[in-house]
Amino acid sequence: MINIAPNKVIHTAVSAPGAGKTQALIAQIPSLLSAGRSIVLALPTLGLTESFVSRLPASLPYRVINSTNCDHVGTELMAALKKKESLVIITTHQSIFAVRANLLRGWTLVVDELPPVVDFPAFPFEPSELAQLFVNSMERDGRLYIREGCAGAIETSLATFKAVSAGAERTSMLSKEGARIFECLKDGHPVFIDSEIPNGNRYVRSVVESNCWDTFAAAEEVHVLAASVVGTQFDDFAQVHGFTYVRSDFTPAFDGYTSIVTIYPVMPEGRNYSKSAMLMATQEGSAIDQQKQGERLVIDEILREVLKQTSGTPLLFSNSWAGFRWLPRRTVHRCSIDSRGLNEYQGETDAILLFGGNPSPSDQLALEFLSEKYGREFHQGFMVTRLLEPSLQAVTRTAVRDRSNTKPIQLFVQDGRVAEYLVSSYMPNAVINWSAAEICPVGEDRRKTQDPRRVQVYQLFAEGKKNAEIVRLTGVHRNTLPSWREDWKLGQAA
Repeated sequence: MINIAPNKVIHTAVSAPGAGKTQALIAQIPSLLSAGRSIVLALPTLGLTESFVSRLPASLPYRVINSTNCDHVGTELMAALKKKESLVIITTHQSIFAVRANLLRGWTLVVDELPPVVDFPAFPFEPSELAQLFVNSMERDGRLYIREGCAGAIETSLATFKAVSAGAERTSMLSKEGARIFECLKDGHPVFIDSEIPNGNRYVRSVVESNCWDTFAAAEEVHVLAASVVGTQFDDFAQVHGFTYVRSDFTPAFDGYTSIVTIYPVMPEGRNYSKSAMLMATQEGSAIDQQKQGERLVIDEILREVLKQTSGTPLLFSNSWAGFRWLPRRTVHRCSIDSRGLNEYQGETDAILLFGGNPSPSDQLALEFLSEKYGREFHQGFMVTRLLEPSLQAVTRTAVRDRSNTKPIQLFVQDGRVAEYLVSSYMPNAVINWSAAEICPVGEDRRKTQDPRRVQVYQLFAEGKKNAEIVRLTGVHRNTLPSWREDWKLGQAA
């Protein structure tokens, strides 16, 4: 057998959203095919496929393989990669990284947008649901493991669950969440079980790292088209796996956005946007009690005030927990937070971003696990990938991407972190205006109140104590410790 050296180079086409990365790729496909190259393009969503295909030259040979035209995508994709029956194959991130990596040998792989490289599934389980998990798994030192001799039973349980989900007349004892955890155990991902929370439930969570790096290493050449790479979660794991970057030939020229842009953070300077801050009532009392009395939440008041300053029909990006039931229809364009490929609103000049991206307590624990595993920090990459990059993608759905636009652009964003990211990346001439933060009813951030146990916890951090021991010694909940550890590290670095 011939040994093939793994490809550890990624060609990156890094440029602003709307700069023309996709068109730069399409323009070069004919010459690549003439040179004998075989190309597989992986898109992040099904919705982007039709747009991409519509831009291809009529004479270009291609084949689309995804769930819209195939019943068995994996089988079809593997066969096509083996036979090279089409010179250009168009599929999705999920599909290309699910097939055997060695099938990419001899192919030029082009990945549009950064693929997800890690997931942190986490679910609260009631005692009865846990009992079902413990039939085939066991708990040891805060983790779940497959019981000896039960691997086959887990496979059977998953097969039954999938059959029931597909409409088979069978019965499955597994919930969707339980099936996800069993999948993680089966695939060898670490699964953690947290201590009981006040309502009697326990969180079960995992850290699922992508195997995309094997696919990249097997391909003849890899190109990634993205608005940013350095500083993202993708970059963190690329470094962990020993990959380096070179500039892709598909990188378009970009002279910058030409519109006049004003960025309005809605949180006061120095304060970070968060779900807890947004769901506080505008008067004293709990958010739930105030909602029963018809009182408004902070996030509702922010949107009401912002809408007074907008024109046209602004784009609104928000989490599902921001209900906005009071919002009249057609007041805004409600948009998905994952806005890649959303190009039908380029005539609008205003965007409102009211979605978060801070790590949850479970995310914090997962990031701590990765830090211990690899000896490096992953928090900043998480923030770029979950908050800052989606915010850039969202605001560039507006007329800012239209070079002929002469109307001023107003971007109402979550906080100073997002505003500074936009200015430091592709909007260096934008003006940050804090007036929206001044009128919004953001109360005192109670998380800033000093817990008297912090001093003892910081001392235990300095002594190198593990979280489990610190919980035992101080009584601080284990889900609180990751954020305190981050604060302690910042204090040490200062």
